[in-house]
Amino acid sequence: MKDKIKININKSILFIIMLLLCLAWLVPVYFLILISFKSSKDYASSAFWAIPKSFQLFNNIKYVFIETKFIKPFLNSLFYAIFGSCISIFFSSLAGFGLTKLKLRGAFFIFIIIWSGMIFPIQIYLIPLYKAYLTLNLYNTKLGMLLIYIAITIPFCVFVFRNYFMSLPDDYIEAAKIDGCTNMQIYFRIILPNSFAPVAILVLFQGSYIWNDLILGMVLSGSNNVRPIMNALSLLNAVYTGKNVPVIMTGNLLSGLPIIIAYLMLQKYFIQGLKIQTAGE
Repeated sequence: MKDKIKININKSILFIIMLLLCLAWLVPVYFLILISFKSSKDYASSAFWAIPKSFQLFNNIKYVFIETKFIKPFLNSLFYAIFGSCISIFFSSLAGFGLTKLKLRGAFFIFIIIWSGMIFPIQIYLIPLYKAYLTLNLYNTKLGMLLIYIAITIPFCVFVFRNYFMSLPDDYIEAAKIDGCTNMQIYFRIILPNSFAPVAILVLFQGSYIWNDLILGMVLSGSNNVRPIMNALSLLNAVYTGKNVPVIMTGNLLSGLPIIIAYLMLQKYFIQGLKIQTAGE
């Protein structure tokens, strides 16, 4: 009886802690949405927590996308996040397959070299990267931004795929080889169809990383046609702070929607992917 009471108390304490954490996250989001509904005059004439007198969200969205030319960086980041993460995941899955199932000589040493890309902070690459991009005419180009996003996300993807593929039994692969399948046929028909969970979690993680990047966009882009969304958002904050706060809040709201939608669509694979990552560590 005492054990049951103790368990119930622990569950209640845990529930209260989780509830407080949820509130701590939701309260800023609530004020973000609330201010996005207001006009600049409404915001200036009332407290920021006051209910809006009129619904101005669509007007604010129109202003952000058209007047501030926010639509181009928004589409740029969608392009970088989708293609950058997908290309990175594809090549990383091939690398993980080769390192674990093809019995390559020195496979662990090759993996360590790739994985070492996760060790050093990105800041140490910025100056040589900037000079190299100027020399190769990749500065302020979409191709240059896409290439660095692919390169910077590959080490973690290889790390996840290697750990996942090591847990897959070799029996199916050996049976496929007996049936005459080539390595690429084994990859596309057996390995890839059974890898949706790590693919989904990497799409979320790496897509979020690319979408939220600020420093690479600041260093390697210089125009609105190439600039990612977080750089455009920082410029929006610099220009409209103190002038039109609802526009800034609307820009912040719009910048978070794609990642939220992606998490909602792939949420059932999120925990499974986290388990794969944790098991590898």
